[in-house]
Amino acid sequence: MLALPSTEYLSLVYRPDVRVLVGRWLRDTLPQEMYSGYGLMLNGAAEQQCRFWLVDARRRDNGTNGQNVSWMMDTFFPQMVARLGQPVFIAYLFAPSHLHDIIADPAIPSLSYFDNRPYRVERFIEERTALEWLASCQTVVAAR
Repeated sequence: MLALPSTEYLSLVYRPDVRVLVGRWLRDTLPQEMYSGYGLMLNGAAEQQCRFWLVDARRRDNGTNGQNVSWMMDTFFPQMVARLGQPVFIAYLFAPSHLHDIIADPAIPSLSYFDNRPYRVERFIEERTALEWLASCQTVVAAR
């Protein structure tokens, strides 16, 4: 593993063995910390030329308010694609109760929102399953 610049609220590594950027939120964050953290992830991904991300949000349960969702959809995702190219694949890890709340929240887009976009998002509760999905995405991209 290659350690990348991190903070007290975000651990960031690149795993060359599976070609995945791994960002682990270590606690709940304030909005500015979230924006800065995603900026660090984007910088690390650009340095490693990595379009496959595992974002572990199991220790963070305040990230789904309307302001944060709007920022992700309107600001961050377009910046990410502009900087990394496309497609970009993000596997999110959530605690089961948090994932349930996300699915039930009408302010959070369903996964079908990401169809036909230059980035793909999936949600998981098990890291192994998330890494398997990312590996399958790498296989599809390599076959193109």
